[in-house]
Amino acid sequence: MLQRIQAKAKAEGPTNIRYVQEAAGEGKLPRAKYDRTLLVTVLGEIPDRQGALAEIFASLKPGGVLSITEVIADPDFQRREHVRRLAQAVGFVEQAFFGNAISYTIHFRKP
Repeated sequence: MLQRIQAKAKAEGPTNIRYVQEAAGEGKLPRAKYDRTLLVTVLGEIPDRQGALAEIFASLKPGGVLSITEVIADPDFQRREHVRRLAQAVGFVEQAFFGNAISYTIHFRKP
């Protein structure tokens, strides 16, 4: 998936993207480094979701955005309320919601 997004970004021109593949929740992400983090149908596959979101929260700069996308076809689908509770528990504030109950993206902001 990283290779696919790298190819797409290369074709479209942005040069300020850093691609990171890490085990979320293991404390390997730098603090206050990133502007945005995207999790697309992956949250349900992370064993320690709370720890992973806490680490992502710490890795974002103030005002940074965490974007979480979930679709019902994913066997590890996470319901909106569950995602909201997890994100808010580590300090995120919901900023925007797109979609519906079975296919959605939520943007959370780090205050």
